[in-house]
Amino acid sequence: MIIARYLIKDIAQTLFGVCLVLMLIGLSGQLVELIGEVTAGNLKIDTVMYLLGIRAIKMLLVVLPLSLYLSVLMSLSRLYQNNEMAAISASGIGQTYVLRAVLSVAFLFSIIVGVFSFQIVPSAIDVQEKIFNSSENTTDFEGLASGRFKEMSSGQGVMYVEDINKEHTEIDGVFVQRKHKRQETLIRAEKGHQTVDEKTGDRFIVLEKGVRFEGELGKKGLTIIEFEKHGVRVGEKKINNKKTVFSAIPTIELIEERQPFYSAKVYSRLAKAELHSRLAPVLLCLLLSALAVPLSQTSPRQGRYARLGIGLLVYIVFTNLINVGVEWIQTDKVSTAIGLWWVHTLLLMVVVFLLLQQLGFRYVFGHKKQGV
Repeated sequence: MIIARYLIKDIAQTLFGVCLVLMLIGLSGQLVELIGEVTAGNLKIDTVMYLLGIRAIKMLLVVLPLSLYLSVLMSLSRLYQNNEMAAISASGIGQTYVLRAVLSVAFLFSIIVGVFSFQIVPSAIDVQEKIFNSSENTTDFEGLASGRFKEMSSGQGVMYVEDINKEHTEIDGVFVQRKHKRQETLIRAEKGHQTVDEKTGDRFIVLEKGVRFEGELGKKGLTIIEFEKHGVRVGEKKINNKKTVFSAIPTIELIEERQPFYSAKVYSRLAKAELHSRLAPVLLCLLLSALAVPLSQTSPRQGRYARLGIGLLVYIVFTNLINVGVEWIQTDKVSTAIGLWWVHTLLLMVVVFLLLQQLGFRYVFGHKKQGV
């Protein structure tokens, strides 16, 4: 019992450090990406922290199994390097005892990962989709930034302003280029502001003191109109409230297949692919933790991180197999009954082989023969 507590404590301490480092690395990249989206005018600045928190929750599904795997691998490797594992073995405690201690931690950890995978992450992704839909519904005027070109939501033109106030209500030095079929329109105005039609609810940018150029591409003749005020309708994208993102659908709805957006057969296949992908991190916690026990066996001369490269390679191979497996289920290349079980079975076979190799094939099968 004392040895088990010692192992669990060492694994937990290493787990915290590894998880923290991986999260900081991942979130720094996500933050840079979100700031880029804000700079491009695709997101509002006040949504950055919400989206960063949601991405942190999603990232945990990748970080937690990997952190547990690496922490077990590094902790046990340290014990081998410091000859502590030899002392533990000399006291009559075998590898099966170490395996049980590791699996007890992995089992509790897999429950936490399961709660994230089946409940928390889908809810977070649902909130993320609502934020994205809200950002897509943002008008061209609200997405403007001083000194930057902004593509209009219709995709048929660009807008540029020299300056815009903090409230995004007044703009100066406006340039608008719009194209419809072969007709092209250029507008240059000194200033402008936003207004809403009370009857229709449509939004307009009212430009003041400017010039409008109109003409058809490839033909001579250009219409030039000077104006004191000119309204430009701002197009808005409609919010799509329908949950087409399967990762945002609650698990219970995936099981009961309540939302057939597609045909029943296609929806059933996609729903089961999503269920398999949510179950995968839970099983990875158990299987990778068991794999780390025989994989961590090193001699004192090899060093603590001798097997870390091999361990990461194994992790990359099997996570890629899971991604391929999910895609195969979605495209009907693999039966939903088989799902990702072939990946988990393959990993389990690797674990069993390495454990038998560590214990000694002669020792294991010799005991079975004596029992017979």
